[in-house]
Amino acid sequence: MYTSNIKKMLREKGFTLVETLASMVLLSIILLSFTQLFIQSNKDAKQNNEKLVVINLADGVLEGLKVRPMKEIKTARDVQDYFKISTNPSAPLDSLSFNEKTYKITYSASQSTTKYTNGFNSEKDLKLMKVVVTVTAPNGRTKSSSEGYVSIE
Repeated sequence: MYTSNIKKMLREKGFTLVETLASMVLLSIILLSFTQLFIQSNKDAKQNNEKLVVINLADGVLEGLKVRPMKEIKTARDVQDYFKISTNPSAPLDSLSFNEKTYKITYSASQSTTKYTNGFNSEKDLKLMKVVVTVTAPNGRTKSSSEGYVSIE
């Protein structure tokens, strides 16, 4: 009788309850790890998209400054005052709305009067102003700066 039971069990095909539960637990663990991977990838994609928007906005604002005619700047104080709305009503924007978000824009400008050692003219003689445009995302953590020279009429 004992050997007939063993032979009968050997003929039976299929999985036991314990084997099925063990495989379901392993499958759940694997799927949960992939879910976390997808969630993190989505967060990274959003952050990268925000960074790209900030970079392109900074470049675009700087290019807009290059196209726009700027007044003659006589003193070093006038360089910084040009970007303040309180002293210049036609100053560039200090914020920009894009994709239903408002991005903060700050400007830093300088103009050197020092002549180069090889005899070339200074930035002031060439009527150039060095401008750094910094755009900050609404979250306050994502920033990008773009630097370039703007000509003055």
